[in-house]
Amino acid sequence: MRAHRLQLDSRGRVLLTPALRAATGLLPGLKLRVLVEDGELAVSPGEMPERGRSPTLDRKGRLTLPGPLRRSLGLAPGAMLLLRVDAPGLRLVAPARLLGRMRAARLALAQALEQ
Repeated sequence: MRAHRLQLDSRGRVLLTPALRAATGLLPGLKLRVLVEDGELAVSPGEMPERGRSPTLDRKGRLTLPGPLRRSLGLAPGAMLLLRVDAPGLRLVAPARLLGRMRAARLALAQALEQ
């Protein structure tokens, strides 16, 4: 499945269409587990390992990311996110973060080739 572009609204939510919810296995009311891995947000069904506010999925399919999580990733209202289905669950990443990783990889490759 291809990557999907989503926009973060003013309340820190992204809308998952019914097709995306079906593909990811995320349903309203399920407890969600979130991990931040290399600047990507991995969301899957399950319990959070620590206390604190976890993301929620409402009955309309809006995935709400808590403020502290958004701030730690540098996400502001209107931010564009790329979603990749990672069944069961999904991965969210900001395009700027992907571009930064690509630049770093290109530089590392150039340095390795110079040696």
